[in-house]
Amino acid sequence: MLLLYMSLTGNVREFVEKTGLKNREIEPTNPFFEVNEDFVIVVPSYEGYINEEVEDFLSYKDNSKFLRGFASSGNLNFDELFCVNAKQLSKKFNKPLFFKFEYSGTDRDVNLFLERLGEIEKGWAKKGERKWELFSLK
Repeated sequence: MLLLYMSLTGNVREFVEKTGLKNREIEPTNPFFEVNEDFVIVVPSYEGYINEEVEDFLSYKDNSKFLRGFASSGNLNFDELFCVNAKQLSKKFNKPLFFKFEYSGTDRDVNLFLERLGEIEKGWAKKGERKWELFSLK
């Protein structure tokens, strides 16, 4: 499965690279490109800032029909705003927010992410069907 991501500080990019999976960055300056395969989107937490670009990407051609879910990086110190963008996008597009992690994630986070991604690929993770531990701490 393709990983699409936005990374403003480099944390999400670093996490995505650690997965070793095929990926592509959604550039805030030009989010208009077509994808014709299943993907998940990994986003950072910047209240309101990135949603418009992700929405622009998803509204381009048939991109949204290949969306399978969201994952997010954040800082637990943000409290209620931890992974806020992914929470909002998940609700708007009715797709699961299947993983949350802090900063660029730990090795354990990467392994758990890959496990959850495998469940999505197998079709086990439709919205509301599966509950997970959404993030891990060292």
